Formats: sequence, structure tokens, C-alpha cells
Amino acid sequence: MPQAYPNPGGPKEDALHFLEMSRNIDTVSADQALGALVLVACLLASGCATVPTEGPPTYDELATLMADEQNIDAEQVTRLREAFLATPDFDERIRTVTLLEQEVVGLMQEEQPLRLGPIGSAILEHYRASITAHQALAEFYRHVDMQQQAAVHEAWTDTIGGAVEITGDGSIDAPYRALSPNEAKGFLRTRGLTAVGSIYRNSQERPFMLWISASRQNRPPENVFFDLDGLYSAIAESVRRKPTTVFPIGPPRSCNEWGVCDNFGPVPFIQILAVGNDPAALAFVGFRDLNRSRDAVQALRLAAWSGNAMANRILAELSVRAAFDRTLESKDRDGYLVSAERNYLALIGAGYDDAMLELGRLYVMGVFDPERTGDGLRLIARAAELDNPEALLWLGWRHVFGDFVDRDHERAEQYFVRAAERDEAAKLEYARFLMHRDVDRGFNEQAFRWVRQVARNGNAHAMVLIGDLYARGLHVGKSFRRAGSWFKNAVEAAPDDPYLVNEVAWRLAVTHLPKLRDETYALEIMERIMDESEEAGRNPAYLDTWAAAYAANGNFERAIAVQEQAVEVARASSDNDLGILLEHLEAFRAGEEISEQVP
Repeated sequence: MPQAYPNPGGPKEDALHFLEMSRNIDTVSADQALGALVLVACLLASGCATVPTEGPPTYDELATLMADEQNIDAEQVTRLREAFLATPDFDERIRTVTLLEQEVVGLMQEEQPLRLGPIGSAILEHYRASITAHQALAEFYRHVDMQQQAAVHEAWTDTIGGAVEITGDGSIDAPYRALSPNEAKGFLRTRGLTAVGSIYRNSQERPFMLWISASRQNRPPENVFFDLDGLYSAIAESVRRKPTTVFPIGPPRSCNEWGVCDNFGPVPFIQILAVGNDPAALAFVGFRDLNRSRDAVQALRLAAWSGNAMANRILAELSVRAAFDRTLESKDRDGYLVSAERNYLALIGAGYDDAMLELGRLYVMGVFDPERTGDGLRLIARAAELDNPEALLWLGWRHVFGDFVDRDHERAEQYFVRAAERDEAAKLEYARFLMHRDVDRGFNEQAFRWVRQVARNGNAHAMVLIGDLYARGLHVGKSFRRAGSWFKNAVEAAPDDPYLVNEVAWRLAVTHLPKLRDETYALEIMERIMDESEEAGRNPAYLDTWAAAYAANGNFERAIAVQEQAVEVARASSDNDLGILLEHLEAFRAGEEISEQVP
């Protein structure tokens, strides 16, 4: 196949240069050498000129025009990509490019820079704006100490990366647009990130999106999203036009042979990619078919074996869930725990701080072995060192109560502050820590500013905390009117949140502060949420609050009926609060309301 190296000297000099170099590279195949000879003949004879056509320039015309250019800008790269997507034989070209790029990635991992040159050159013959090819050639030229040539490909790499970067910010709402998964991963490499996990996402708005978990040295992985709709749309258009359309990877079968020409869509496309062992496709198929196919777990395992940490994540969570199935025999439970631990360790090896926390907590709980508490604490400490907010909060609360560690409120506050500096939810946890009746640290201005800031963002749970501060007179003047107002604001902000409605109703129905009590409003919001939410009707704690609201309004007959339902649900689920529920039931039967020191 024809092969050429973009070179500051121009395509003719570049081809002659590569032919000369190839004599000294043992790994260049006969086909590659023949391709170089053909290219040299073509360049020396006629320059391989492309005949201009009417209308916008074709991909081949643009590629020829850019062959000698060294200062390519992002707009030119974008035009080249769009023209490439529009080529009549796009399906065949992108398959060749994809398979060659996969070879490059493997050679980079194996650290074989001399072999990168021929393959990188071959890729550029098919697609001149391949970021993977330019990265390969830059590495090749650096290895043979030809810095000027390396600089050309480094410039192309930067420009292609810039063309991707201007299309979004990598969030799920504004994903980067990339030509292919390989371009997405190549872009991440330019940003010092390495893909450690991936999975496709399919939605009506974005039919073909790639979610990549990427790590930076000594930092936890971060999530980056790419819109690959250009690739899918070009393949879909090819399928519409010709039944011989082939796909980027997998067996070289046409859409007609796959039987998808007439019903082609994003999901069939991903399923074909999965047959080609695309790790992101395997993870998608495995997750999507978990409850419908026995092969789903095997697809996830294949993805995990290929190094896709996303699959490890799904398998770990599935294994933990299965291990806690009460109907399992102990030997089956042990098997699931072994699987969970193996997948969590793979995630930890890839740098996932949340996996450190999750496995650490399982160790501390004695799920694997009661003697592994120390291992668990060390894992959670590692996650905290990486500034994982949940790990910091976990350690903070442990130091509040003295569970597994020393009771030390000063050290606990240090953990809470570190978490609050990094996470909005942690700001509220810091406030709860300072408000805890067993903690004598005093509420401070920084915590108050944080809670107010979160409340201004519309967070109803922050509004409840501000209500608690006014009810207790912590850091602010005591005001039951303001407290009640903040509680009602919270319900208005999140009327369909059963947890939040329950928290407000409990406060107003059972508070020991007469001026704060509002049993009428408490019953009103509980009746609405219990009527609208099936989840609430299955939760003994919510049923308990509903019963307490009835009792606070003097309807003990209804309170008893609802509390009996709460007890029945708690017994069926072995709820730890069964004893408290029974105490409340006895109180209602005796015609007594519930009164507690809340907030």
C-alpha cells in the first residue's frame, strides 16, 4: 500500500527519505517497501496530482493541498474531517484507518517506536488528519533523532487536538466532537490523560456518544464525553446507499451479511462493534442486556479483560449486590465476594479512588474477613489522600463517634473542611457536624456562608439546615418564624423528594418547641407525598412520620392504623428501627403524641 511521511522537505523528498530509511529498519515488510517504491515513482513522475472537480473540494483534493503545508489550523482540520466523512467509500476508509490505528496503539504500549513509522505513514495515506498517526510519527522521528520532522507531526497533533477542543468542554451536556473513538483517545493523550475505561451511550438527543474514564498521573480518573454522531451518521448514510457497507471493526461482513441494512441504528451498530471486541461496545451491550441475556456478563468480562475499567465497575457492583442476596448459599456468596474483590482491585489499580473507598468499607464491615479492618482503613485513607470527598466525610464521622478510630473532633473537623472545600454536598455535612449535639465546636461564619451559598443554588436540604439554625439559635438569632419559613421554602423547592418532605414533616409534627410546631402543615405534606410516591409507602420511617402527624392532629385511630403498617413493613425487611416503631405504636394506642428534641 502507498506510504509517505509528511516531511518539511516536501512529499517527493519525504518519500525518497523514507525509502532510504526503510533499508535500515528490519521491521518494514515487503509490502511496505513495495508501497514506498510505488509512491516514489508516482511522486517523481507526476506528483500524484488530483484532478480538480466542480463544487466544494473533495477529501482527496484537500489532502493533496495540505500535504506540503506545515501550518495547518483548526478550521482546515475540521474541513478535512467533514470531507473525509463525506467520501463515497468512507466505510472502507475508516475501517482501514481504525485497524491501523489499533496497531499503532498496541505498538505504543509495547514501546516499539521503529515500527510506528511505516504504519503511521500508511494511516496518513488514508486520512491525513489522524491524530493517532501523527502521534506515532512524532514518536518515531524523536526516536531516530530527527527533531525537525518530529516537530511537523507534533504541530499537526496540537492542531487536531485544538479542533476537537473547540467543539465542547467534555461534559455530558457539551461533549467534544470527535471523528472516532481512536481520535477521542488520541485527543486525551495530548492532554496528558490515558483512557482506562469506556462505554457508549445512546439517547435520542445523542445517538452515539462515548463516555471515557481517563486518568492523569497520581490523580483519580475523570469522566470525559465525546459525541461521535459524525461517524455514526456517515456509516448510516453508507448503509442506506449500499448493501456492501462494512464497519470499522469486527469481521469484514457487509451490512447485508449482518442483516442490518433495513433496520440499522445506533444499537445494532454498537452490537457489531462489540463482536469486533470494542471494549466500550462490550460494556454497553453487557450493561444493556444484564436482565435479558446470559451472555451479558460474559460481554462485561471480555471488556474487563481488555482493560476496560468501566466493565470492572459494573461487575464489582453486580457481585456485591448478588453476595448480599439472602437466598444464596454460603459457597455461592463467597464466589461473588471473590469476584467483587477482584474487580475492585482492578479499579484501584487504575486509580479509582471511589473503589478504594467502597472496598475499604467492605473490609471494615467484615464482609470478607473480620481481620481485615486495618486493610480497609488504609484503603479509605488512600482515597482521602486523593481528596475523595466521601472518604473524607467517612473518616470525619468515624472520628466524631470513635468508630474504628480514636474519637477526635478536632481531627474530624479537618476532614470535614477538606471535603467541603471540594464538594457542595460536603459543605452541608460540615454544617451537620458542627450542629451535632455531641460536638462542641461551635458554628462558624465559614460554615454559614457555605450553607447559604448552597441554599441560593436552590438546594432544599441546605434550606432545612438554615431552618434548623434559626430554630436553635445557632450563629443566628433564634426565630421560629424564620425557621418555619425556611422549612416551607425547602418543601416548595423539592415537593417530590420523599426524604426531604419527611424530614420537614417530622420536625414540625414532633418538635418539643411549641412555637415551631405546625402539625396541620406536617400532615398536609405527608398525605400528599404518601399518596403520590410508591417509594414512601414502602418506607417504615416515612410511615412512622405520617402516623406521628396524625397523632399530632388528634387522629389516633388513623395514627394506629398507619403505624401498624409501618411495623409490618419493618418486620418484612428486618428494619433496625423496629423497636422504635413499636414504642411509637404503644404511645398512639395510649393516646400520646410523639415529642422529641428536634431540630
